[in-house]
Amino acid sequence: MIKLRKRLVVAALVAVISVSFAAYAWAVYEGSRADDKQEAHSDLTKFKTIVNETESVDVCVCVDVSDGVTEKEAELIAGTTFIQVKGEYVTHRLDTLTFDDTRIDAHYTWGYDENDMEHVFHIDADLTTFQITVNHCF
Repeated sequence: MIKLRKRLVVAALVAVISVSFAAYAWAVYEGSRADDKQEAHSDLTKFKTIVNETESVDVCVCVDVSDGVTEKEAELIAGTTFIQVKGEYVTHRLDTLTFDDTRIDAHYTWGYDENDMEHVFHIDADLTTFQITVNHCF
């Protein structure tokens, strides 16, 4: 009886380990497929972003700026930059957005909740050098 329980426990452990390994292998495989798709995406634009004159962050956005930018693309670049720098768990509001074929200027108000919307976040994107400068308060 005890040997049977031990065998069942061992079999259960082997099953759990096998399923975990299979799930991990599948996740790695799907992740590599997603990376391949992103690398093949011709509209992926990488911006070198300088945050508060000290930190450097790469921001990648699925837009093609070679033909100019639309308002939707300018908003996407600004929004992606905000989320990349501050994260998606802060409350934020786009206050102003101005753009042309060479620059994007965006200003956000943000806070840790609705009662804390006193922080500023300014984006200046140069579409010719693919550099974004961000200044924000903490």
